[in-house]
Amino acid sequence: MAAELRRLTQRRPDLTDEQRADVAHTVHRVVQRLLHSPTVRVRQLAAEPGGDQYTALLRELFDLEVPQSAQAGEVPDLEDKQ
Repeated sequence: MAAELRRLTQRRPDLTDEQRADVAHTVHRVVQRLLHSPTVRVRQLAAEPGGDQYTALLRELFDLEVPQSAQAGEVPDLEDKQ
């Protein structure tokens, strides 16, 4: 997300700092809304028997780096990474 906001700054140097902050905040909220339901569902699936298979599949599919605490059985909070 940061890279896209930098690109916006290069394309629209006329935006004020306040406008850039508004855009960044809006983009962050949209991302949070998009990720909320899938994140909740992943947590539910991971808690079920065989949930480690979902974790492994998602890690492979999205090329995720999983924190050490999550590998020990804790489900990472994906929403906070935005």
